[in-house]
This record gives sequence, structure tokens and C-alpha cells, in this order.
Amino acid sequence: MDHRQFPIEALKITPVDENSTIPLYQQVRIDLMGMLQSGKLTPGDMLPPENDLARAYQVSRQTVRQAIGLMATQNLLERTAGRGTTVIATQDHRTFYLDQSFAQQIIQMGLAPRSEVLRKKITMIDSSAPVSLHSKKGSQAIDLIRLRFGDEDPIGVQYTTVVTDLCPDLQKWEFKQESLYDLLINHYKLPIVRIDHSISAIVADDWHKNLLKIREFAPLLLVKTTAYMENNEPIESSTSYYRADKYEFSMTKHY
Repeated sequence: MDHRQFPIEALKITPVDENSTIPLYQQVRIDLMGMLQSGKLTPGDMLPPENDLARAYQVSRQTVRQAIGLMATQNLLERTAGRGTTVIATQDHRTFYLDQSFAQQIIQMGLAPRSEVLRKKITMIDSSAPVSLHSKKGSQAIDLIRLRFGDEDPIGVQYTTVVTDLCPDLQKWEFKQESLYDLLINHYKLPIVRIDHSISAIVADDWHKNLLKIREFAPLLLVKTTAYMENNEPIESSTSYYRADKYEFSMTKHY
């Protein structure tokens, strides 16, 4: 196979932001991931030498090596001694995580997603926060309660807590049309690496029965999720109650 060797100028790299709260190696990794996902870099292409990348990003070579090493463990890049670094896959983690969002699920059902925000409150992570976020006690967060619609039908009620250390202005968004995951991944460039799910069935209580306009004792789908960044750092936790007659939860995993 012929391997394209990219000159550093062709990648049009923007130096990292030293004032960002995102670690430098993560900024490099996110930028390289974007090149894979956009098709600028394709399987078989070779990255410029690490020294050239370090100069372009205005970071140390060790920072570049850390970013490339992480991508190698994810089977995205292959490092060969004396030869360089080759692109071996184009896994689209952003697409995978956006596949998990309510908005994407509703679109796949042929409906138009929207939300009515019942509460948006700046808060602090304490013992009353979801258990999965307790390691972030003392961090600022946002609590969201949203009534989620597909077309004009109420589909679910979603209770979400987002740690805002790395997205401190998150409260400026209205969350009527925006996908939370889309904002975290694409706008704030946060490297979410895992989302855990648990799914069960419950009977609707009076509060959810009235919000979702369903009969008494109707079944609801209870979906709990927690999104994690690297080093098992949680950033978001949601508990969602969905109408079982209007919504089905699906997942797509990319290898």
C-alpha cells in the first residue's frame, strides 16, 4: 500500500490554547481526531514527524507523543520504529456518542426533537448529586430538567446534571433545540470516552403521568446514563423517563 506523507503545512494546524482548561495533549488529540473524522487523514496516511507536529502545535515533543500514544491504544494510529506514525482506522467516536442522544434517537424515528426546559439551575456537586458524580464534589454544575418532545408528543422527562469545570458558560444555552452531547463534544471539544447506560421499566407516578399525558400506571422506560472523560472523570449524569409506547432506546457502536 502506498502511504501519503503529509507535509506539516498541508494540515493547517492551529497552535494549542495554553489558557484552556483542557490539557495540552488532549487539545492535540482532539485536533488529530478531527482530521481523521473529516477525512483529511485517511487509513494509510502517515503523520508528519513528531518534531514538526510539536512545532506546529507549539508544544513539547513529549506532549505530541502522549497524544499519539493515546490514539494508538485506541487503534486509530500505528507507530513503527524508524518509519513513523500511520493512520489505521477512522473510528468516529463523536458519531457514536451523538447516536446515544435523545435528539438523534428521535430523528432516527422520523420525528422532530425539541425540549421544554422545566428547570435550569447553577448548582454545586454535593452528596445530593447523582452517586456517579460524587468524585466531583465541590465542582460547579448545572441541573437541567427537560420535557422532551417528538413532533408535538411529549416523549420523556430528563433530569440531567453536568459538571461545568471545563464548560463554565454552559448555562448560556437555552437547551430547547441543542443536543447536550453535541455541545460538549463539538463546541467545547471535551474528550468523552465512555457512556454507561442502565435501562429498566417502571410504572408512571402522578408527576410523570401528567407531564407525559399518559394513563395511570402506564409503563415507562427508565434510562440512566453517565458520561466519562479520561481517567474515569465523570462529566454528566442523566435519569430519563420515557413513554414505552412512543420511544425505544437503541445503540450503535462503531469499531
